[in-house]
Amino acid sequence: MAAALLVGAVATAVATLPLWPALRLSVDEDRLGHLPLAEGELFTISYVHSIDHLPIEEYIEVRDGNLVVDSTRLRQFGAGMGHRPGEGTGRADGEWWVIEDMDRDIGTEVAIRVGAPSVDHRVTASDTEVRLSPCLASRRVVVEPVRATTLQLLFDSDPQPECDTPITRHPSETPQ
Repeated sequence: MAAALLVGAVATAVATLPLWPALRLSVDEDRLGHLPLAEGELFTISYVHSIDHLPIEEYIEVRDGNLVVDSTRLRQFGAGMGHRPGEGTGRADGEWWVIEDMDRDIGTEVAIRVGAPSVDHRVTASDTEVRLSPCLASRRVVVEPVRATTLQLLFDSDPQPECDTPITRHPSETPQ
């Protein structure tokens, strides 16, 4: 009996204690869900630049509870984009320009003002992609590192926004 109680107590603790690294996505102060994130694993915020209409990918790492931009991939330097002197190194990678080793600390959360479907804001972690633009255009989505419980990761790990709006792909994503 005592062993069963001990096993039950341990199982309850594992299920309810915030042990696992994750990203919490919230929209307008309401929780959208969690994405599991292994220690040291990068996650990506992707979108299409509003002026030059070319894709951009920001690779971000969680370090000691802070978000740190590790690298950026872009097709060309648009407004507000490009390599800053003393911040990482740039190199060509096929059609992409990659800026690596940026090490830019951006704080404990990133707030995204989600663009229209053509902007195609996405957050990707652990092979799970959350498409924000089809349902959440003009809304504020906050991405922040947290420790999640096992229950949160089991039952709150599909932060896909639900909506009736079809996903609109940017012409650059059209299959060849």
